[in-house]
Amino acid sequence: MNSFRRFAVICTALLLLLSVAASAQTTSSLTGKVILDGNGIPGVTVTISSPALLGTRTTVTDVNGNYNFAGLPPGAYTARFEMESMQTQTRNVQVTLSGTARADAEMRLSAVAEAITVTAAAPAVLETTEVQTNIQADLVNNLPTQRTLTATTSLAPGVTTQSGTGGAAAGSIAISGAPAYDSVFMVNGATVNENLRGQAHNLFIEDAIQETTVLTAGVSAEFGRFTGGVVNAITKSGGNEFSGTLRDTVTNDTWTAEGDLRVNEPVDVTNHVYEGTLGGRIIRDRLWFFAAGRYAERSQNNTLANDDATGFVTGTEDTRYEGKLTGQITSKHSLVASYLDSTTAQTNNCPFGGCLEFVNLDVARELPNTFMTLHYNGIITNSLLIEANYADKDFSFVGSGGDFTDRIRGTALGAYGTGEGYLGAPFFCGVCDDEERNNNVWGAKATYYLASRSLGTHSIVTGYENWAEERISNNYQTASNYIIYLYDDVNLIAPTCTGPTPADITCRPQISTGDEIKWNPIFELTQGSDFTTQSLFVNDKWDLNDHWNFNLGVRYDKNNGKDSSGITVADDSSFSPRLGVMYDVQGNGRFRVNGSYSKYVSRIAESIGSIGAGGGNPSYLYYEYTGPTINPNHTLTTQQALAELFAWFDANGGNGMAPTRGTLSGVNQKIVGSLQSPSVDEWSLGFGSQLTSNAYLRLDFTRKDWNDFYARFTNAQTGTVPAVVRDANGNVIVDLHSNLDFTEVSNSDAYERVYNAAMLQAAWRPFQRVNVGANYTWSTLKGNVTSENTGSGPVPESAFQYPEYKAFDQHNPTGYLPGDQRHKLRAWVSFDQPTPFGAFNFSLLQRFDSGTPYSAITQLSPSFFTNTQAGYTSPFLDGEGLSYAGTPGNVAYYLSERGEYRWDDISSTDLAVNYELPISRISLFAQAKVVNVLNNQGQINGNTTVVVDQAWNPFTETPVEGVHWHKGANFGRGTQPTTSAGASLLAPNGHFQLPRTFYFSAGLRF
Repeated sequence: MNSFRRFAVICTALLLLLSVAASAQTTSSLTGKVILDGNGIPGVTVTISSPALLGTRTTVTDVNGNYNFAGLPPGAYTARFEMESMQTQTRNVQVTLSGTARADAEMRLSAVAEAITVTAAAPAVLETTEVQTNIQADLVNNLPTQRTLTATTSLAPGVTTQSGTGGAAAGSIAISGAPAYDSVFMVNGATVNENLRGQAHNLFIEDAIQETTVLTAGVSAEFGRFTGGVVNAITKSGGNEFSGTLRDTVTNDTWTAEGDLRVNEPVDVTNHVYEGTLGGRIIRDRLWFFAAGRYAERSQNNTLANDDATGFVTGTEDTRYEGKLTGQITSKHSLVASYLDSTTAQTNNCPFGGCLEFVNLDVARELPNTFMTLHYNGIITNSLLIEANYADKDFSFVGSGGDFTDRIRGTALGAYGTGEGYLGAPFFCGVCDDEERNNNVWGAKATYYLASRSLGTHSIVTGYENWAEERISNNYQTASNYIIYLYDDVNLIAPTCTGPTPADITCRPQISTGDEIKWNPIFELTQGSDFTTQSLFVNDKWDLNDHWNFNLGVRYDKNNGKDSSGITVADDSSFSPRLGVMYDVQGNGRFRVNGSYSKYVSRIAESIGSIGAGGGNPSYLYYEYTGPTINPNHTLTTQQALAELFAWFDANGGNGMAPTRGTLSGVNQKIVGSLQSPSVDEWSLGFGSQLTSNAYLRLDFTRKDWNDFYARFTNAQTGTVPAVVRDANGNVIVDLHSNLDFTEVSNSDAYERVYNAAMLQAAWRPFQRVNVGANYTWSTLKGNVTSENTGSGPVPESAFQYPEYKAFDQHNPTGYLPGDQRHKLRAWVSFDQPTPFGAFNFSLLQRFDSGTPYSAITQLSPSFFTNTQAGYTSPFLDGEGLSYAGTPGNVAYYLSERGEYRWDDISSTDLAVNYELPISRISLFAQAKVVNVLNNQGQINGNTTVVVDQAWNPFTETPVEGVHWHKGANFGRGTQPTTSAGASLLAPNGHFQLPRTFYFSAGLRF
């Protein structure tokens, strides 16, 4: 047994942890102090009750007058304080998910036998050094916003929605400056991230969500495997009383105003999203149930790229079911189990958003997803609570990609020189193996409450977690294993993609010298990757006295990763301290100053961990086309042009030709040593104030600095390897009779990524029927590493590949990264107006997001470096050259400062009117939402094409705009219209914000 396992076993035994997962943060805490004449009173009996709690919980105050309840389900609680000869006190308090609520009481002698009830006003956001935002379902339901997990998360400060330029996919959520893939999204205490790109899968039903907490800084050691933040949502659990909802949300593309550039007519089809929930008791105070369902079918009009008049309908059918049981084994032991099944069926899917002809569409595919959680809660004594969890998530792609494996019908083509789009077959293979992306987690934690007069009160949490994820994928890029790269600007101009009717449209591409045939064979089938993280953590929330409290924690993560060939590529470990302090200036909770230092360590990204594996990964071999121009007059269809191309290819040796460049999977790119998890150091300083009993404000400053980036190295020292692929028995599968440059993949600190932010949160309830809230984020994100792309999620940086070709400052300069957003504001007001004929709620949401950056970048081809017109013939020192077998492909050159340009600032005023009519025990409700009332058309993305006019020496010269290069005709302009009401508010399906759009929903509650 190795030292880590021995240490884990000893700690587990000492803490009575019988196995099972600490990452499942489904519970909360309630704490407080009971005083008499300003002094803490020991021995006061505190009893809490809630509709969210099976039965009641009771404890007594400690020697300092403090009490603590851990492991509570979030909800509205009543705390009752009783002591002989004292008046009974009652406090009402909201306990939020992953938060610590406070309910203090001041006892009085019982000269008069009366009970006093007070509603506790201090919000959980002021009770901790964590920077957190709690968002209740009632608020989300009233506001004019979508009710998804990502839309709710975007309401919090420190959260950025990506524009899709130069990094993560458009609409993806990034938290606190981290890459979009590197935050944790949780539902019912378990991770719902998609394994590769890291965004949340829709494993929820909107009406079933009870509340969501977003943690952006100073995060407790209980959470790990991220460098950004944590989003934690919990669904409803039923109760002693029966309750439920039925809802129909209605949209229609014709209810969206005509935005910039719209030329095609939207589909006049009413789309419905049906939701239903039902919860209640099976046995009062012993066993509750909750069930929910959701069905949505949507038809959305899209257009082919470069032909806005040619439309097609994309169909989506989404079915979700959830079941949940909450039960007591005894009064001190309970179990919660949940299961959710989600299946999405798609038709006419264009995965990369640039299809030029109908045969490029994926006609049909399914995305099944199942998710289950199991949580145990046991009260051993009033001072010791244990929790255990298990969760499992299984996701797969079924029938995703092309349906024909021959080279004529199964090959895709792309206008990679101009970025105009794709044609030919769909990408990936729909008749090959399905792909699976699964994860599971198990572990346990214990919470121990300890108090002494001299050292104050401690709430100590310690636990163990075992996280595992796998990917079973034979990643066929197309059904034929071929892709054609077209580089000439005239290849795919719009007139070449036509047809007698829209249904008959086809392209007539020209194939010229310099275009490439890319062969993507998979020589070794996957064994399935297996990446695990074992973790131990301890965290102490220490209240020393009325002025000082601390949050002291440390997390230990041990990685073990096997790639898709079964080879161990990760075997490292790291400690992550989490240290926070808070000072209560007056000792009464009115003014608090807090600071923290935290280190967060990510998991090993699977897409990086298997990057050097042969199992399931395609090789990439490029062959330059050097024959006569095919289809010079644009008379041949795509398939006819492909037939001529492959006839030339076969006549010249086919796959036996010498490739101009390439990578043999598992041969010339491998992980060297053990991968380390990327990490970040975070410092924060904040101030919070309970301004009045109904208003608070909190301001936090945060700085984050990343380390241990993934990187590729190809240089003279890494050398070359024979271009030979062998099977498990050593037999040669393919021999290209040449060498390939060898690439090492490991970690590097020779990059920079730094995030600075100020986050302000405020809330005010001036009247019982008025609720006002706002948050504002000022931030900068600077560096020279994006760490991800839209297609693959996490990617290694490549500045150290062929460094002699990149030894100029403008290859990878430091500047503003795509996720940089200077200003973000979310402000809302909600007003309740009861009337004799029903209750109204009027809500306004104001959104403002300052523009994100983009740059002027060109790609220098290898031939650029031997251009005699530029006055040089080689980038190599001493004129001796280097022993590279190939070239680096195109090399990025920043013609502007990094992030010099900005897309538009985006402002949107959104309104909602909610109406509810009680009829006996049933309430009928209706809601109308108007998003972007003023129909602003800010540009969130666009064209960044630049044109090189004259070569220059990149090592000694600075190119001049108007002499060496110029911006393309559409540079900085939006070229893709945003047309559909079905587009996400966060990820419009074009280059502009969503135009004015109406949504309606109606249903009943009981």
